[in-house]
Amino acid sequence: MASRTNKNLADILAEVDLDTLEEIPEAFDEVGERGEADLAFKVKALAGGEMRFGLLLEHKSSPSNGIMSQIGRYAINVMVDKGNAKYPWLPTKAIVVYNGTDPWDPLAQYRNIHSMYNGRVPHFEFAFVNLAELDDEICLAHDNAEAAIGAITMKYAFDMAKYESLLPEIEKKLRVLPCSESACLVGKIELYLREYISPEALEVLKMAFQSIGQRLGFVSAGDEYRALERKVRRMESASKAKDAKLAASEAKLADQANALAEKDALIAALQAKLAEKSK
Repeated sequence: MASRTNKNLADILAEVDLDTLEEIPEAFDEVGERGEADLAFKVKALAGGEMRFGLLLEHKSSPSNGIMSQIGRYAINVMVDKGNAKYPWLPTKAIVVYNGTDPWDPLAQYRNIHSMYNGRVPHFEFAFVNLAELDDEICLAHDNAEAAIGAITMKYAFDMAKYESLLPEIEKKLRVLPCSESACLVGKIELYLREYISPEALEVLKMAFQSIGQRLGFVSAGDEYRALERKVRRMESASKAKDAKLAASEAKLADQANALAEKDALIAALQAKLAEKSK
């Protein structure tokens, strides 16, 4: 979707066969912090043969001055084909996907590196995808419903009014997916947006997704969450009722104990008077 208007990205993707993507899970251990690299793959070149590249995806929601050193670190430590004993290092194609609201052009820094070294290419290629520049119509017309919905969700994570206005189009895309996949995708969206938007806005979306889910016949994460909340409230209510009943029983027992104590005291007083009279 982005490569239609992003030449750098188009050039990077034109050389690889995306149907051969193979995730590099070991990437998470190489850099010392689990999950530091967002997504890392090895992928075959379209030219054929055994030529492979590393494809690295990084997501940013705010500008990062250290992005070049970060990508360079990943290119060395993460993009390794451990199955190739002769040449394990994978020439890396890095794609940074950005959905922040502040202006940012990391490619300027990348071009400066080229200039500094007389036009020689660093040890990785670099493409920058600013989702603000992604065309909504092109995106929503894409055959991959999950990618289209995901991209729109990321693009408008900081603009809930616009995102809500696109919910009817998102519902159309959800309709092409099996119910289980739709429910899973909605759950991911709710989880993702929780980090960026207010609880009030998230609640509005949950209700909207609940309505969509009812029409499409699936249970969303929001539905499950609300069902769990209702179950917890019922359990809490039952627990409070039980506690109240127990407290009432304890109060009744205490009253009975007090009454018995008063009777014992009265009997003791009468016995004392009888003892005095008998003297």
